[in-house]
Amino acid sequence: MDVILCINCKKPMKGDDKKWYCSCGMTVWKVTSGKLLSPAHLKQLMEHGQTEELIFKSKKNKPFKARLVVNGTRTEFAYDNGDEDGDESTKYMALDRKEIRVRVESGQPGIVDLTIESIDMPRFFQKINFGLCSTREAECMGIIVAADYAKFYIPDYMEKTMRIQVNSEEFSNYILRETKPRDKETQYFVNFAWEKLGVFRAFEAVYTPKRRRKNEGGNVSRKFPFGIFPWLEKITENQHLDENIRVFLPHNPAVYRQFKASFHTAQLLEVDDDEYLIYEVPIALEKALDTWFSMVKSTTLNININENSIGEGSKLNEKIGEENL
Repeated sequence: MDVILCINCKKPMKGDDKKWYCSCGMTVWKVTSGKLLSPAHLKQLMEHGQTEELIFKSKKNKPFKARLVVNGTRTEFAYDNGDEDGDESTKYMALDRKEIRVRVESGQPGIVDLTIESIDMPRFFQKINFGLCSTREAECMGIIVAADYAKFYIPDYMEKTMRIQVNSEEFSNYILRETKPRDKETQYFVNFAWEKLGVFRAFEAVYTPKRRRKNEGGNVSRKFPFGIFPWLEKITENQHLDENIRVFLPHNPAVYRQFKASFHTAQLLEVDDDEYLIYEVPIALEKALDTWFSMVKSTTLNININENSIGEGSKLNEKIGEENL
């Protein structure tokens, strides 16, 4: 089989007797609802996000027509002709021109799998680490990222409805304002997310627990996320008066939480600034800092990333952190 790259992370897909899979979690079962998939079908999924219309069999052994589509790291069915006799747990409606579809999954504190889909922009998927915070807070950060991302790529976003799927019933109630978080910090994050969602024509949140799974990794990430803040402006300052670089970040919790998760030694300065939060980072991490901005701001998959910078940044983070203990 020719090398087929994962639609999410662009790494080569691997295979065994039962499935094709990728290290990012993307999985395609070779036999799906009675249909034996070929490498050609896998190629369609990974390159276009969907297959041609195929014939499957339901649990009642009744044939039905559907396209297999990628949703997050799994596949589901899309029905073109109202043929909905398939398995209820895998039904998936094709994207509507007036909607933006967002999936936020958090199976571990601080980490989310975020999927954003719209016919107006390339499909987006990233695993994002927001550091030491609860799953509810991380899910909130994911929605903030999705709202800003959609606004950046979709010119008529104000005419779109954002449909959000989350794997936490409690958090879906927060977004729908049916219940209120108890702690003030989570309340602030939810209010911030509401402001971001308020620019769209409408939004809805649906609790869909069936896809929940434990994410890989821990609360300390060794990799910087890709393309999650394409709108972010890089503002740094180094007057060579000391051994630190000042980094100016907007008052956006998704940005500064992810930054802090990537640079554990970053120190927030107590400066009264209505426009920016100001962090100091050791000058030894200058190369890693440049790489972080290049990664999170990227709008292309062909970005030239120095992998050594990422590795060096992680090691220096750990070393400097140990020295400060």
